[in-house]
Amino acid sequence: MASRMAAARYETTSVKIDAGEHRFTVAASKTVFDGFLNVYTDDEDQIEKNVLMKNLDTDTRLKFSSFEADQHFTQPAPHYTEASLVHDLEALGIGRPSTYAPTISTIMARHYITKENKSLYITELGQAVNKMMMEAFPQIVDVNFTSNMEALLDGIADGDVKWKTVIENFYPDLNDAVKAAEKELEKVQVQDEVTDEVCELCGRNLVIKYGPHGKFLACPGFPECKNTKPYFEKIGVACPKCGKDIVLKRTKKGRIFYGCIDNPNCDYMSWQRPVSKKCPKCGGVMYAKNSKLACGNPECGHVEDKETK
Repeated sequence: MASRMAAARYETTSVKIDAGEHRFTVAASKTVFDGFLNVYTDDEDQIEKNVLMKNLDTDTRLKFSSFEADQHFTQPAPHYTEASLVHDLEALGIGRPSTYAPTISTIMARHYITKENKSLYITELGQAVNKMMMEAFPQIVDVNFTSNMEALLDGIADGDVKWKTVIENFYPDLNDAVKAAEKELEKVQVQDEVTDEVCELCGRNLVIKYGPHGKFLACPGFPECKNTKPYFEKIGVACPKCGKDIVLKRTKKGRIFYGCIDNPNCDYMSWQRPVSKKCPKCGGVMYAKNSKLACGNPECGHVEDKETK
C-alpha cells in the first residue's frame, strides 16, 4: 500500500551561527506531509526534534555555554536495509514504486543477498554473479543506463519516442555482448559450505546447497550417495519444551516463524524470535520484539531493553 502512496514531505531549517572567526551550523527537520508514512514507518524515517531551533531569527544573539569534546572514528558504511535501498533506487531514478518490492524479493529468492535482522548482505553467489555481469555487460550494469532506459520507456508511453528506435539502438550491442559472454565466461562456481551433520548412508559431512526452494543439505559423495535432507538455520537457542535446537522456518507464503528441529515429535513454535536469556521475574522464555525483550508469560508481562555490545 505504501508503494502506491505519495512521498512524504519535510520542512528543513538550517541555521548558521557566527562566533568570531568561526561559523557553526545546525539543522532540523519536521514532517509537513506524512504521505506513505501514514502506513509504513521505518526506524530511518524517524526525524529527531531539535529544541535549539525554536524562536530563532536573524537578530537572535546566543550565549556561549560550553563545548563538549567527542572523538569519532571512521566507520564503514552501514549495510542496506530494504528501506534505505528503496530510498537510493528512487533517488537514482531506477524502477518504480510497483517494482521495488519484486526487485528485492527476486534477488533474495535467487540467493544473491540474504537478510539478517533488517540488514541486507550480499552472498558469495551474489558476489560471483555481480563480478561476471560487470565483466560481460559493463555498459548495462550501470545506474545511469538503467535510469536513462526508464526515461526512454516513459517517452515511449507518452508517445514522444518511437519504440523501434530504442530497440534498434539497444538490441544489436546487447545481442553481441550476450554471444561473447556465452563463449568467454566461465560458469559460476560457489564453494559448498561443509556442516557438522554426518550423512547417515556413507559417513561424509553434509554440505549446504542451493535449490529452487532455498538451501538444503546434500551428501558431497553424489552421485554415489544421493542422500539429501532439509536445511534448517539454527538460532542458538534451546527449545523450552524438549531442549533441542530452535530453527528458523518459513510458511508456504514465506512468513518467518521459529520451531523445534524435532518437529513433529515436539510441537513448539513461535512467531516471535526466542532468546536464550530467561525472564528474571518468572524464569519464562524471553522473546525479541524490536529493541526490547519481552517475557512470553502473559501473567508476567516483564519487558526490558536489549543489551547492546
